[in-house]
Amino acid sequence: MSILFPYFELLASLFVLIFTFIIFSHHYANKSAWFFARFALLAFLSCILTYSLRIAFTLELAAIINKLSVSLIAFCFAVYVHFALIFTHQEKWLKKKYSLWLMYLPPTIVSAFFLLTSLMYQRYEIMPYGIVSIPTPYYWIFLIYSISFNVIGIGLFLNFARKAHQKIVKEQAFLIALGSLIPVTIGLVTDEFLPLFLQSRPIFPTVIFDFAVMTFFIFLAMRRYSLFAISPALAADIIIETMPDSLIVTDLSGRVIILNQEAHKYFHAPKDEILGRKISALFENKEDYAKLQKDIIEKKMEVERFKAALCDPAGECLPSLINANALHDTLGVLIGIIFVIRDSRS
Repeated sequence: MSILFPYFELLASLFVLIFTFIIFSHHYANKSAWFFARFALLAFLSCILTYSLRIAFTLELAAIINKLSVSLIAFCFAVYVHFALIFTHQEKWLKKKYSLWLMYLPPTIVSAFFLLTSLMYQRYEIMPYGIVSIPTPYYWIFLIYSISFNVIGIGLFLNFARKAHQKIVKEQAFLIALGSLIPVTIGLVTDEFLPLFLQSRPIFPTVIFDFAVMTFFIFLAMRRYSLFAISPALAADIIIETMPDSLIVTDLSGRVIILNQEAHKYFHAPKDEILGRKISALFENKEDYAKLQKDIIEKKMEVERFKAALCDPAGECLPSLINANALHDTLGVLIGIIFVIRDSRS
């Protein structure tokens, strides 16, 4: 059974990678999901390196791999706390200048001990289930760091579960806290406490399985209570498609790149017939569009209730009221124009 142990670790590592892929590919626009995916990806890399440690050809190679894997594990704990802060809506604290320093400076220092010194491990041993590390007394630095950051993260979830008003949110936060507490406790005992104080490993390492269980519980809680079901991108799509007015978005050249269902009805044409065309082609008087574009792009105005006649591809024109505004990206760069249109006769 011992000879199969590394392969079980490999399966558990791939288990973590699957969760990472599912969340990031389906819910990348959700900030909590994005940070969970970051945590899971770091956990996967840590796990796959730890698996590689077990089957290393030499003890020297195992030492190098182990330094890399434990450094990534240190950063996993910091990302876990960051994820907990986002999940529990600690936006004010996250906006403070020193917040990121407090989160990521400790793992940087701890990682430096592992990568740049030989203070943390005194030897490596070949066990029936693969190569393992035996820490020095200085390993207490990593032990204290691990306990502190995991307590902070789990504490944030428990406190949020206690204070939340909605039952679903309470259950979700509590399940994440419980799903983190169990594997973290096991991992601290088997992979940190016992090797440090006994100077041996009476129990096989569990770190990879702990990450797999922890990731699974967080994933389960979020999927079960639909944390990732609503993202900003999905909400925007729903709002666009269900709004009662016609909406058209163009790039800076005036080419239509987005229109909603109401716009399709308003112009009595399939979306494909309007997408990619210049919006100026929809204006009966092209000078109206030129003035509208100038007010928005050059004068940087927000135009409201602009009167113009708009025509569908068949040539039928309707008197319309147009609200138009500039569209900027997250960096504030102008990238297009948003038009909201309604029939002025109504």
